[in-house]
Amino acid sequence: MRTQYLGLELDSPVVVGSSPYTAALPAIQRCAEAGAGAVVLKSVFEEQILHEASALAACADSPYGDADTYLERYLGDDYRGRFLRLVRQARESVAIPVIASINCVADHDSWIDYAAQMADAGASALELNIFLHPFDRFTPSRELENRYAAIAAKVVQAVRIPVSVKLPMRLTNLFATADILRSFGVQGAVLFNRFFEPDVDIERMEFIEGPAFSHPSELRNILRTAALFTGLVPQLDLAVSTGVHDGAAVVKALLCGARVAQVCTAIHLHGFKAIGRMNDFLARWAERHGFGEIGEFRGHLNFINSSSPLFQRVQYMKYFPSQE
Repeated sequence: MRTQYLGLELDSPVVVGSSPYTAALPAIQRCAEAGAGAVVLKSVFEEQILHEASALAACADSPYGDADTYLERYLGDDYRGRFLRLVRQARESVAIPVIASINCVADHDSWIDYAAQMADAGASALELNIFLHPFDRFTPSRELENRYAAIAAKVVQAVRIPVSVKLPMRLTNLFATADILRSFGVQGAVLFNRFFEPDVDIERMEFIEGPAFSHPSELRNILRTAALFTGLVPQLDLAVSTGVHDGAAVVKALLCGARVAQVCTAIHLHGFKAIGRMNDFLARWAERHGFGEIGEFRGHLNFINSSSPLFQRVQYMKYFPSQE
């Protein structure tokens, strides 16, 4: 079933998110063959930022490090060149949109220039993966939110392709931040950015890596927010990410107003055939309910269209049986 996302025509709302399954041309081709509506290429800085924390610690100019030093030491011309070649090759090899992705830690010209290079290489759109984690108690939330806007504004000015922002769950007012991004020309948002979350080894008494893959239950952290988001900031095209493991999850995302659902872990668990299964489930569900196209039911449960009291309930009132 067709949908529109970031002004792009997609044959399916199932989009393969930034992951190892979009990091090489053969995998991208398999995504397209399996029926994906689009692919988001593996973020050019994702692995380095998430797994090379020591590099950031070595850069002392700010809590996020000096972007120039980081680029010079860890992202040489060869690495960047290979990524740009992947963008070009993917656009030439598959008929589906190819969305480039970049992790941003500062509004520095080096990052902005590279975003423009990805657009010039043929990317259909650009997804900015931004998370500015506070490392002190003095930085006000408004300052962090302004940094999101500053990064997005510079990128929008530098490229002529649609830009979306992958947002974190931990913002004081997600909808206000999204509306500011919209005012600077951002066309879409992805909910949510799933971060590296460490665990604690209580025997060795040290931090260790936590689970890398999402769980279906994580989708519940997103659905109400997605329904509110598409009602309050309808100008932004929404993608739901994290916890999308089957066709039912895709339907839920669309009912809440999302235009697409991004998948990663489902492919890891079930292979590329998971994409086709999601498409088949969506088509059967729509036929069973008398819908001929996504536009007939997308947003049916968003904040504007649904009067459910569950929107405003944030605490359990009575769930567990009384022990009195």
